Amino acid sequence: EVKLWVNLGSDDGMDEAKLPATLESLGAPGGKVLKALTRPTYGYVYVPEADAPGFEALNGKAHNDKPLKLERHRPRGQREERRPRHEALPDVPGQARLWVGLGRQEGLDEAGVTAALEAAGAPAGKVLRTDLRPTYAYVFVAEEDVAGFEATHGKPHGEGKTLKVERAKRK
Repeated sequence: EVKLWVNLGSDDGMDEAKLPATLESLGAPGGKVLKALTRPTYGYVYVPEADAPGFEALNGKAHNDKPLKLERHRPRGQREERRPRHEALPDVPGQARLWVGLGRQEGLDEAGVTAALEAAGAPAGKVLRTDLRPTYAYVFVAEEDVAGFEATHGKPHGEGKTLKVERAKRK
């Protein structure tokens, strides 16, 4: 018996009956799923060892425009090490850290994030520093300037994107 991880879960409309049926409709061997479990973003199917390659062959096939990922479950000690998390810039007394829904994927650098905020009405020249990430940025401003930046939340940015700005939450 082999436990296979699948990137389809209850958020994709799957349950313990629908997941095997979906895999079979995509070409997996019929009637070979011994057990299925679903979580919100993924699921597991248990199949006989001899039938596992037929399931693994589904990798990359599309299910509702989502590329299917299917691989053998690896217990924690056997998984590849994750990259270390990006180290956050330290907080400075008197400064507020704001989360901004703009990042590198929009083709922006630190100056571009500042320019986008100022174009939306944020106070000019008030960004003290920026911590740019792939999909978002942290912008540091003086406490007294926070309201001016938060006022840009909901304003349009570019083609069909809405600016999101809020005080960053602590982990």
